[in-house]
Order: sequence, then structure tokens, then C-alpha cells
Amino acid sequence: MQILYGMLASSPQMAAAICGVVVAAVFWRKMPGSALLLMLASAIEVVLLLASGWYHFVHFPAAMQAHEQTAMELARHAAVVGIATSVMQGIVFGLLVWAVAAGRGRPRPPAIPGR
Repeated sequence: MQILYGMLASSPQMAAAICGVVVAAVFWRKMPGSALLLMLASAIEVVLLLASGWYHFVHFPAAMQAHEQTAMELARHAAVVGIATSVMQGIVFGLLVWAVAAGRGRPRPPAIPGR
């Protein structure tokens, strides 16, 4: 049940990642490079959200109840997971920025009226 709460908490990000997959599929033929980057970023985001939800709402509470680790060890593990999650979020954001930049292409000269 806890994982459902975690998924509900991250549902806006999950919806955005799923929309990213759909948009990448729609624009695949027109802009394959940007679509690939968007698809990769969206897939990483989905996996990251699922893993983070599992850790914070299933593993961490179970580890606290089991009393197999000290509070300091649990805090260190949570910090490492938090840093890793932040790094992965940065990679996702970088891929999205790269996708936008790659999709811009070369500027076209303005059309001359009457021709």
C-alpha cells in the first residue's frame, strides 16, 4: 500500500514522463535525434521515479522497523540515495535541454514575398 502513496506523490512527474515518451514517438520521423534524447530522458525519469518511490515508501520504512541498522547508517544510506537521485535528475534535465537544442536545427532564411 505504501508504494501506491509513493506513486501518487510522484504522479505529476510520471505523467510528464509518459507524455515525453508519446511526444518522442510522434516526432520520431521528423526529428529523430531530439526524439531519441527525449525518449531516453523520459525513460530514465520513469525508472528513477519508480526506484525512488520504492526506496522511500517501501524499503526505508521496512529498514527502520527491522532495526537491523542504526539510525546513523539509515541516514547515510538515505543521503547517498538522495544524492544519486539528484545526479540522475540533473542528467535527465541535461538530456532535455540537449533535445531542445538539437531540435532547433539551422535557422531558415526569411521567405521573400511574391516568390
